[in-house]
Amino acid sequence: MKNQKETSWTEIKALVKENAQSIKETRKEFDRLMKESSKEFDKRIKETERLIKENAKQIGGITASNGEFCEEYFVNCFKENPTFLGEKFDRVVDNLKPEPMIVNDQYDLVLRNGKTIVLIEMKYKAKVSDVKGMFLKLKSYRANYPMFNEYKVYLCLASFSFRDYIKLRATKEGIVLVQQRGEKIEVVSENVRAW
Repeated sequence: MKNQKETSWTEIKALVKENAQSIKETRKEFDRLMKESSKEFDKRIKETERLIKENAKQIGGITASNGEFCEEYFVNCFKENPTFLGEKFDRVVDNLKPEPMIVNDQYDLVLRNGKTIVLIEMKYKAKVSDVKGMFLKLKSYRANYPMFNEYKVYLCLASFSFRDYIKLRATKEGIVLVQQRGEKIEVVSENVRAW
């Protein structure tokens, strides 16, 4: 009996040793598979990141093209007919960059005659922040061109698209809105203010 217990104990030890070896081999195989999966996963992540960057570049290009198209459209409209709120203008300057520059800024379109200036910012699709930004444009223009501080200045936001809440905000602030309507432009001039 004693011998039988020792044999059983020996068999148990052998089984434990065999199982330990099997567990060790299984663990090695698991680690190898995880490493392979990790490499494949990393490869997929890098490919996804590459595609996202490529798409972002294309979307950025489309956005830039839309913005350029919008600017060209409105610049051409005002160069063909340099009037604003019934007033004629003899100077129509697009992409105006002050020299010397006191405040770092540029102006999409500026109309000027002997007593009035119109600062026009052009956006493909206007946002509320664009309305707020008009007052920064006014402030920087006054700083960059103090010789025109006696002129009355109108602020104008031109866009292909305005949401109703943006129209309300802009008109409340006294900003003139210009929007494309078919082949022509429409001027929303409710509550207009000159600064």
